[in-house]
Amino acid sequence: MARPRNTTDTQILEEARACFLEHGAAVPTTLIAERLGISHGVLFQRFGTKEQLLRAALLPSPEQPWMDRARAGPDDRDARTQLHELAEEIFEFLERIVPCLAVLRSAGMHAESAAERREDLPPVRARREIVGWFSRAIARGLLRPVPPEHAADLFLGSLQFRPFHQHLSNQGFDRSENRAYVAFAVDVICRTLAPTTEHP
Repeated sequence: MARPRNTTDTQILEEARACFLEHGAAVPTTLIAERLGISHGVLFQRFGTKEQLLRAALLPSPEQPWMDRARAGPDDRDARTQLHELAEEIFEFLERIVPCLAVLRSAGMHAESAAERREDLPPVRARREIVGWFSRAIARGLLRPVPPEHAADLFLGSLQFRPFHQHLSNQGFDRSENRAYVAFAVDVICRTLAPTTEHP
C-alpha cells in the first residue's frame, strides 16, 4: 500500500487540506492516508503529528501570492485599474484561506502561533504591504493625501468581509457576483480617494 516516494509532500498537503475542509479538524488521519494510497505510518514520517499536518496544510504562508504585485506598484496607470487587479488577487486568496483559518480555530490553533514576532504575522505583513502601496500612490499623486493606514484598512476591510460572510453564513456567491462586488468596492474607494481638481 505504501508509496512514500511516489507521493510528494505537496500532494499530501493538498489531500489533507481537502479532507480537513470537508470533514473538519477531527477527520481521522487514516482517511487522509487512505485517500492518498499511502500508509498511516508514511503520513507521520513526513509530518510528525496530526497538529503539524494541520498547520502545514492550513496555515497561510507569510509571503502571500499577491504581495509581489503590491510591492511592484503603483505604476503609471490609473489607480482604479491597478487597485482592481490587486483586489482580485487578494479576494481570491481570502476565499481560499478563510475556511482554512476556521478549521484551525476549531482545533484550538491560531495563525498567531506561526510567527515568533508580531510583525511577521500574515495579517500584519499584509496590511504593511498595502499601506506601502497606498503611501506610494499618494506620493505620486494618484490618490489624494490621506493617512495611508486608513486607506489600507478601508481597502482590506471591504475585501475581507465577503469571504468571511460567505463562510460563516454558508451563503455562497457565484464568481460573477464576487467579481462585480470587488469592482464596486474598488470603484467606491477610488471615488472617495480621487485627487481633488478644485483650486482655492
